[in-house]
Amino acid sequence: MRRHSRSASGDIPNGSKKNHCDDDESLKKIKSKKSGIIKKTLKDYSENSNLHGLKYIGEKERTLLEKLFWTFMFISCVVLCALQIFKVYTKWNDTPVIVTFAETTTPVWQIPYPAVTMCLETKAKQTTFNYTKYFHLYRAANHGNITENEIHLFEDVCLVCDAHLSPAEGRIVSKNGTATVENIKSVSPNLTETFSMCKWQDNTGKCSSMFSPILTEEGLCYTFNMLPAEDLFRVENLHREYPYLELNPKSIENYDPKHTWNLESGYNPEAPINTYPFRATGFGAKSGISFVMESKKFDLDYLCKGPVQGFKILLHNPAELPRLSQQYFRSPLAQEIVVAIKPNMMTTSDGLKPYSPERRQCYFPYERYLRYFKIYTQSNCEMECLTNFTNAMCGCVHVGMLRSADIPVCNVGKMACVTNAQIELVVSNIKEGLHIEEAEGNKTIQGARQLAAQCHCLPACTSIEYNSETSQADFDWRKVSKAGLVPFSEDDEDLLRARVNVFFKEPQFMTSRRSELFGPTDFLANCGGLLGLFMGFSILSVVEILYFFTLRILCAIWRRHNEKLRADIVLNKQTKLQVD
Repeated sequence: MRRHSRSASGDIPNGSKKNHCDDDESLKKIKSKKSGIIKKTLKDYSENSNLHGLKYIGEKERTLLEKLFWTFMFISCVVLCALQIFKVYTKWNDTPVIVTFAETTTPVWQIPYPAVTMCLETKAKQTTFNYTKYFHLYRAANHGNITENEIHLFEDVCLVCDAHLSPAEGRIVSKNGTATVENIKSVSPNLTETFSMCKWQDNTGKCSSMFSPILTEEGLCYTFNMLPAEDLFRVENLHREYPYLELNPKSIENYDPKHTWNLESGYNPEAPINTYPFRATGFGAKSGISFVMESKKFDLDYLCKGPVQGFKILLHNPAELPRLSQQYFRSPLAQEIVVAIKPNMMTTSDGLKPYSPERRQCYFPYERYLRYFKIYTQSNCEMECLTNFTNAMCGCVHVGMLRSADIPVCNVGKMACVTNAQIELVVSNIKEGLHIEEAEGNKTIQGARQLAAQCHCLPACTSIEYNSETSQADFDWRKVSKAGLVPFSEDDEDLLRARVNVFFKEPQFMTSRRSELFGPTDFLANCGGLLGLFMGFSILSVVEILYFFTLRILCAIWRRHNEKLRADIVLNKQTKLQVD
């Protein structure tokens, strides 16, 4: 009899066990094949790479000590190379700009003649308004014996005198800015009383056709060769109470808006030689401007602006509003001042336009909008910033500052605040540069400091400055008149005169130029040189790495997949034949 083996109902058939083991073995084989692909790729790369040292790591015949040595050397070279590249990147990122001299000199006729702005130290003629007298009357009990109109006139004149003379108990703001400006102008020497002779490029002309009245922080001044208000200011954003610059473009000879000068591009190539703003046709005394200013002894005031009498003069860009309270040179009475100009011009290459203004440290005209000025310069930006800062701190601005219709004019009661605002703005800029955090305090001051932090008045990418060398000598016009038998009246015995002669010192000057210290190509070349020096690295090395660890692995996996499919097809055919 045959014995039949019994199996429990829970036993697993032998065939089932065999199939399960086969599946586990196949999974292990698949995993080992995948890890084998990566291992083989790394080995192939190390053996075939053109990077120095890697081939020794992958060679079979190398000992473990040799492989460790070359691994250490390769990692060391990578680290050293990375450190050097980081230094190059830091230099490129922090100082991408270099300032050099231009390859050729620039003739003086390619730039405008400087704007010449002159302010008198005498703010009120003593024969018209005795400032010293009314100062003491105002300080007396109940303001002495003066009328309300005289009080207002005195307070308005104080706005252009030394700040410490302004009475703190006076008016806070001027209800009518026009009246304040008219009061200041009414006591100041007018243009015909200030100039007795004007000569441009050795041609004598009327001073009224050369100089124009301008309102500044120093009060009523006179300027030559400035751009008209329509070209300089955004008049639509300014108030309509009084003009700052009384220069009518229609009265300017040879003025053509199409051929005018532009800070960025210079003069239009089609512009004639005699265009506006004027430009010098040469150098030397006969190619500049010469003018004689005068003042009478009995009109001088020694309280309003102190003991120094005469005139303040500033040479500046025709596209800038002058600030003679900050920069000037003096022209004393009874002296002749000779001023030799040496221009200082800075341009910027177009290659720096993709850089941010902070990296190149300048603004192109289209990058910075000013509310009151059409033309961006550092001086104009600082002037507008001071206006906004003063308004935020004091609730008003100085009569000589540009303002909109909604900003009032400060009067003597706020002059201490106006003066402190100028100091506070400088301190805020210094603290911002030193990254000093401000403690919480007065909300008004905090708000003003936030405005100061937004100023960021970098230089313009194209800028012109006019440096000057001055010399002086005695100017005794009476002896000259007597020697020439030119009669003068007894009233002229009290007359003091000063002559100023301004001209370019040389026919050409050297222009400075901002350009790239490290451009993208230079940075890439420096990095490539370091990579080549330390590792023998090149662009093809990058392609090689990408190839080995992308395309080569994908191709190997695809090849293994096809082999598996073919093997499965063959196995299926064999199984089918056995069944049949």
